[in-house]
Amino acid sequence: MRILHLAKYAAAGLVLLLLPSETYGQQLDQYGGFLDIKGKRTGFFHTERIGNRWWLVTPEGHGFFGIGVSHPITSMSEGAITFAYGGSQEEWIRDGLRKMRELGFNCVWSGPYSLERIRFGNIDADMADKIYRQAEIPYAIHVPLIKHQVELKPGEIRPDVFSAKYQRYVSEEVAKRVAPNRDSPWILGYYYGYGSFMREDLWINQTLSYEPGSPGRERLFDVLEQRYRGDIAGLNAVYGTGFGSFSDLRENGSLTYPRWISAVKAGEPLPAQAGSKDVLADAEALLGEIVEQLHKVSHAEIRKHDSNHMVLGSYVKHTTYTNGIWKRIAPYIDALGPQDLSDVNPIKPSVEATGVPAMLSDQEFGNVYPLALQGKTGAPGAVPDHVDRRVLYDLLASRIARDPDFIGVSFCAVLYDQSHWRRAYDRGQPGFFNIDGEPNERLVVTVRNANQRILDAVREPLDEASIAQLHRSYIETKAAYRRVMEQRFALLNKRIEE
Repeated sequence: MRILHLAKYAAAGLVLLLLPSETYGQQLDQYGGFLDIKGKRTGFFHTERIGNRWWLVTPEGHGFFGIGVSHPITSMSEGAITFAYGGSQEEWIRDGLRKMRELGFNCVWSGPYSLERIRFGNIDADMADKIYRQAEIPYAIHVPLIKHQVELKPGEIRPDVFSAKYQRYVSEEVAKRVAPNRDSPWILGYYYGYGSFMREDLWINQTLSYEPGSPGRERLFDVLEQRYRGDIAGLNAVYGTGFGSFSDLRENGSLTYPRWISAVKAGEPLPAQAGSKDVLADAEALLGEIVEQLHKVSHAEIRKHDSNHMVLGSYVKHTTYTNGIWKRIAPYIDALGPQDLSDVNPIKPSVEATGVPAMLSDQEFGNVYPLALQGKTGAPGAVPDHVDRRVLYDLLASRIARDPDFIGVSFCAVLYDQSHWRRAYDRGQPGFFNIDGEPNERLVVTVRNANQRILDAVREPLDEASIAQLHRSYIETKAAYRRVMEQRFALLNKRIEE
């Protein structure tokens, strides 16, 4: 064991311990795997069920639980680059890796960057790639096959994933980003982006609104015709339409799916109007067709270049994929990747149904925003104070580590405080450090201790009832913070109106 004294930490009274070959007395291999958890030695990261839980297994064949930061490199970090690193992106990236390790993060599920977080063109992506290749830390590669909705330019529509044009795009992106990394043992696998298939209604509606004869439009109408067994009267009764036949629908019409689909999947009640249950089921079948096509095409292209690394697919909101969709894409991915724990769409049934383990790809634990920002527009995942982020992180550490279905977690976090002046998606997300590189002391200590506790606790998974109890504690605490924030929003909005 060695002790690292960093000036910026020492100034805050913090001494961080680096444990290069052990964690809480556990001997580790060079990738961070527990030497006494034996799996297959394949030379690459893969998943196995060993004993009573799922494990990520290192290239040397040892059980590993991956803990990462989702957004280590972002376009909104200009302040830290300028003030903490004198404008040097290289030192910012290299020190960011050091800071992640010191906080107890042992991998980077998002890789050097995800493209929706560096879309302003002010980050040297080539430099980031080079530094990560040299860093000897397990990380994933973003193969950007589906844009996050914030990346869509004005007027840009979502792609027809059934078209030959999209097939060529996938082939080119995979060749560019997968082939150069196929032999690296440090690569965890390949993922397609964050927030894929958000706004399910827009994905379906845009595909149905393509020109008659378009591959995606034809495929989805095929699915509907099969679901209604060619009975256009049955479809008309559900949608309140008057098409004379399915040919009439294909050639002259379309259908529009409502925004409430996403809300119902997130736990809101089904609308009372006639046919809503059928509309929801149809929408799930159509979304499943789109999602399966993407994963089938992408998996085939990746495997042309790389037969060894994991395919992680899309990192999706916890309500986007139902159990049925996870089952459809299970043959094409090596881990289920919901972004968060969910009380309305739990991942456990999907792990059991597919035989594929899960990783939490963007687990939020609360953000502290300026009050004016909260009052004007609201803010995602807002909590009153950084102490509340500590509480949620601590609860999550116990909940996630004890669940045998998980092989890892990537926390929705940034290293440095972010600017919040560009657009809604980039709202001032707070980091573990300010723009001068100084730590948010108590949060840093909490996160580091909790991360170590995760690695100590993964050996002792709990039974389903005990996990449910931990889950309730987390959900109830999160709901309490949400109520506080709603009261703050109401008060601030009242003052603005006055």
